[in-house]
Amino acid sequence: MRFFADGAEVEIVVTSGVLRVSVRPRPTFASLLISAAIIGAVAMMLAFAWRRTALIERIGETVALLGASFAWFQRLSGSEEEIEIDERGIRINRDIFGWNRVSEFPIEQCRDLGLQTRKEDPHGLQFRLGKWRTIEFGNYISRDQAERVLDTLADSLPEIARKLLPSLDVTKHWTTLNLN
Repeated sequence: MRFFADGAEVEIVVTSGVLRVSVRPRPTFASLLISAAIIGAVAMMLAFAWRRTALIERIGETVALLGASFAWFQRLSGSEEEIEIDERGIRINRDIFGWNRVSEFPIEQCRDLGLQTRKEDPHGLQFRLGKWRTIEFGNYISRDQAERVLDTLADSLPEIARKLLPSLDVTKHWTTLNLN
């Protein structure tokens, strides 16, 4: 049921050797309402038990409640993510409450770009950085949107796609002419 599932608006643009993907999360009203109700119910339970809990528990519960509230407001504000892929590397620019965080990764260290492998329902994209590190991004995009990003990369920037997508068969777009 898609009534509670959050989605995203994805814009893909290819210009002068750069693939730009803008991701704007679009949470559903029902998921925001249920999350707010759960946070409120937990806050009420903590308030009623406030006098009977130890100081360390109060601190931990308050931090957890503040974190949940921050995450809820982040979903409400629609924090934007912009991904740029070119011959130099992959740049991920996250805008959260007006603060920009830019992460840059050299293309020589990036490999295995593909769908995220969390749970049974893949969403978002990921790539391997070096031998051990996995970078995940575009968490709110669906499987179809993620595949569209990968297809656009393969079609419009085949040299970069050959480096990032090792399973890509670039020759499937070529026609062999037997001119003997």
